[in-house]
This record gives sequence, C-alpha cells and structure tokens, in this order.
Amino acid sequence: MNLRQIACHFVLLCIIAGCLNLPSVVAQAPNIPALHKQAKEGNAEAQYELAKAYLSGTGVPKDSKQGVDWLRKAANLEHPAAELALAIMYMEGEQYIPKDPKQGLEWLRKSAAQGYGPAEYNLGSLYRRGDEATGIPKKPHEAANWFRKAARQQGANSQTGLQEMLQQGLISRQEANWQASEPVIKTPPPAIEAKTVETKTIEAKTDKPKPFSLAEVEKGLQGGITCKRLSVLVDKFKVDFSLNADLRQRLGKEGADDALLATISASKRSL
Repeated sequence: MNLRQIACHFVLLCIIAGCLNLPSVVAQAPNIPALHKQAKEGNAEAQYELAKAYLSGTGVPKDSKQGVDWLRKAANLEHPAAELALAIMYMEGEQYIPKDPKQGLEWLRKSAAQGYGPAEYNLGSLYRRGDEATGIPKKPHEAANWFRKAARQQGANSQTGLQEMLQQGLISRQEANWQASEPVIKTPPPAIEAKTVETKTIEAKTDKPKPFSLAEVEKGLQGGITCKRLSVLVDKFKVDFSLNADLRQRLGKEGADDALLATISASKRSL
C-alpha cells in the first residue's frame, strides 16, 4: 500500500470512527509547530492530531512513517481514537504496520474498555459475525452488549445493528433496547467471594494486600462471582499475572466477559 493509499485509508478510518469534524478541518489547518511542541511534551491529543496530519498530508508533506510513529505514541498514552486507528491498521496491515489481527484486537479492546463508542461498535461487529483471524467467536449476545454501549453514545450503526439482530431472532427485545439501563443483578455474595474479601481485608490491615493469582480469579468465576463484582475486586487488588491470548481464551471459556478481561489486562501489579 503506497503513501497516498495509507493517507486516504487513515482519513477514512477517522471519519468512520467519528474522529474528524470535517467543517472545522476545512476551515482551519492544523498549527503544526504548536502540535509538535505539545506532542513532544507528551500530549496524547497533539500526538494523535500530528499523526493525522502526517498521514493525510494536511499542513505538512505526507510522511506515513512519522504518522505511524506519532500514532503509536498517542495509543501508548491510552488515546482511545489512536488505539482504534492502530487496531484497524494491525488488522488490515499497512506499510509500516505488519498485519497482526490478534495485536489489533488487543488495541481494539483497550479502546473499547475506555468507553469509546466507535471501538465498542467495531468490537460488537466482530462478535456479531465472528472473526477467524482474531479468534473472536460468533456471539450475538456479546455483540448486543457492545452495540448497546455504543448506541447510548448516539451510535447510529449500533442502533441499526441491534434492530437487525432482533428482527433476525438472534437477540431478545430486551437486549435490543439500548435506551434502557443495564439490568443490575443483585445476588448474595457466594461463600468463595466472602472468603476472598475477608482474606484481602486482613492482608490490608497487616501488610500490603497481595494481588489475585490466576487460580484465585478462576476460583471466583467457578464459584459464581459475577464478572462485574470480580472486576471491582481485580481493579482494587490487581493481579500477579499477565493476560496473554491463551489465558484470555481460557478465562473466556470459564465465563469471563470482555469487561472483566479488560480490567485484568490493565491490572498487572509489579511485584
């Protein structure tokens, strides 16, 4: 893919993701010197805007390598739009980004975990159709979950997707109702959770609380702790293991949803 194709492709991605405000872009060119200064100071938004400028040739000569470099910097600072753009580039492959769908999926999950509507829609789309390259199985109910999140941010494509899945009989009317609040399931804490919380509380009083091990997380899933509750515990106490593709698949089979997996992925504690 040549420089012109990369630039056009990236701009298209930005439009799809709702990253560009076209009227303002036409009216005012980016202040490249100011963006450079802010980007070098670690401003993620400036890094992202600079990436767009270099990839599209807006205000600067087109330079896809610099564009990708700034895009990576912004994504590493958890800029959700940059994470999504990088995710799609990894999934499709670009001149300076080798095709790696699984790496792309990791960036997509990071973006979606921040509540970024376009990423939520893209992740929902993968679950809707299933995707062999990333290893995402076809799960209509999981797709509906992500579509509802995006739909609440006025994501028209997600709203349409929910209606189509309802008409196809893939999800229930309740699942298609993005305007309703997510149901809160109130259940008494299982014995395993009570024991875990008690143990962590004692540790907190006597010494630095230990992070959860993989075995403890699996025991919680098997013991009936909801993913939402387990996410809260993991976020508080962290984990002592890194989440790779194999562990993600393993925990997914044991009932971990995407929100819990995203929390685990971001909660590795340095020991």
